[in-house]
Amino acid sequence: MVSEHKLEVNQNFELVVRDSSFQGNYLSKISDISGGRIKVTAPFVHGEVVPLRINMGVEMYFTAEMAAYAYKTKIVDREMGKIPLLVLAYPDLKQRIQRREFFRLEVKEKVFYRLLDRELQAITELKETTTIDISGGGLKMVFDHVKDSNNDIHKGRLMELFLQIPELEDTAIISKVVNVFDLPEGIAIGIKFVEIDNYVREKIISWLFDYQRELRQRGML
Repeated sequence: MVSEHKLEVNQNFELVVRDSSFQGNYLSKISDISGGRIKVTAPFVHGEVVPLRINMGVEMYFTAEMAAYAYKTKIVDREMGKIPLLVLAYPDLKQRIQRREFFRLEVKEKVFYRLLDRELQAITELKETTTIDISGGGLKMVFDHVKDSNNDIHKGRLMELFLQIPELEDTAIISKVVNVFDLPEGIAIGIKFVEIDNYVREKIISWLFDYQRELRQRGML
């Protein structure tokens, strides 16, 4: 049901801009909801506020346990305080989306993994590698495990992941391989999370939000 999701203060979301000048997906957060308007944190690029204009149409994308939701709205004002904000019109309608691409951020972070069989039983010991990028829906990581007849890597291969980000270090995420990429030093694999609590997904998205904000403050994004 579409009513499964509602807008609330402090929710993280993706601000989607389709205008050709500033097209992209930006992490944002709801700061205030009042008077038929929503105040959200303004997007940054390379340490500068993205100059989105008033009356520009934008979309708000949220993730929920079983689906994602998109809200179409527009920018009605800007507030350039200590924390720059965009003021959005409160949207009348939302659309439920069964499948979508999550915001993806390039980030090198430690991750432990092991391969699973179809019954979700481990067939390898835990090994350590590094992520290439992370999203709320999956990740890409370096994979240097030696192929053999028992644990070759291919699309559909099940894995158990332990992302080494705060509060999730010991949380197992059942995942599967959806892509295999050649790298100069080996291969990388694209992973989709297939069994993950919404709480864990939100923790990942919140961590990405904080990580991106840190990069902006350091002028690295």
